[in-house]
Amino acid sequence: MVRSRRLGGTTPGNMMRPRRAFLLALCVVAALWLCALVAQAAEAPQRLLERMNRALEQVEFNGTLVYLHGQDLAALRVTHRIKDGNPGESMLSLTGPVRALSRHARGVTCMLPDAAPLTVPKAHGRRGMLRKVPLDFERLSAYYDIRYLGQFRVAGRDTDVVGVLAQDGFRYGYRFYLDKASGLPLKLDLLDEDETPVQQIMFTDIAIEGQGDAGAEPAGGGSPEQVPAQADAGPNWLSAALPPGFHVVSEESLRRDDGASIHQLVLSDGLASFSIYLEPPLDGALQGESRLGAVSAAGGRVGEQQVTVVGEVPPATVRMVLEGTDPPDQPW
Repeated sequence: MVRSRRLGGTTPGNMMRPRRAFLLALCVVAALWLCALVAQAAEAPQRLLERMNRALEQVEFNGTLVYLHGQDLAALRVTHRIKDGNPGESMLSLTGPVRALSRHARGVTCMLPDAAPLTVPKAHGRRGMLRKVPLDFERLSAYYDIRYLGQFRVAGRDTDVVGVLAQDGFRYGYRFYLDKASGLPLKLDLLDEDETPVQQIMFTDIAIEGQGDAGAEPAGGGSPEQVPAQADAGPNWLSAALPPGFHVVSEESLRRDDGASIHQLVLSDGLASFSIYLEPPLDGALQGESRLGAVSAAGGRVGEQQVTVVGEVPPATVRMVLEGTDPPDQPW
């Protein structure tokens, strides 16, 4: 009986107490670990996009790119080189007429069949086909959801998929397929409001000749691409009823072939952009709406001026801007 009393101190109930304490501690550790993983996952898409930007500045490659917009499919041979710290691209069409394009420090040079080469200065040159993402994520997150969407294989290589998904119908969303080894975008989907691709760009094969230092932070002398600075509100003829988030980022006067002046505004939300052209009326100018793949346009007479709105944005955006424009007879 004495022995029974001594053993009575370790009854099943008493034995369960340390087990419960251990399980409680284990749950706390697991919860903290899970919270850390959630926080890390929330930051991962931004880090992947930052790495992509660095890769496009530092990594040399060449490959075959297919470009699908609307019902049109084109194939291009793309070579990307870094010269004196400046990235440049050359593209040769593999389908249709022989065409070539070269993007370099001075601008963009186009070569068409039976025509002299045409160079567009850098100030007016279009950005590269493999676009970068401005790094002001706080501003972008007001109009886009940035998410990690999983993994996928492109051109036989493993990629991380990052979505920059539009929160409304005034801008397209983006889906980036980023090479795990180099950070390069191997596929890019431009998405409508239902997240259906309206344009797709994808490498079918690629040779990466040097990964540079894309996995590291930018060197002190370099600066990551930023969201275009917001300019003034624009001229008084531009209605304030713009799609949310879009602001004037540049304003310029151009000259038409017949000598007439063209006033151009470029508006951006930090990622998507479109242009407004204001000019005297001319024969053949766009009246109504048009769309080619992801590029939408709307034009018409407003007062004594021809107004044309065009950009890689949904039709609702250019329509809203055209209807909200009320220029005077002589706006400049």
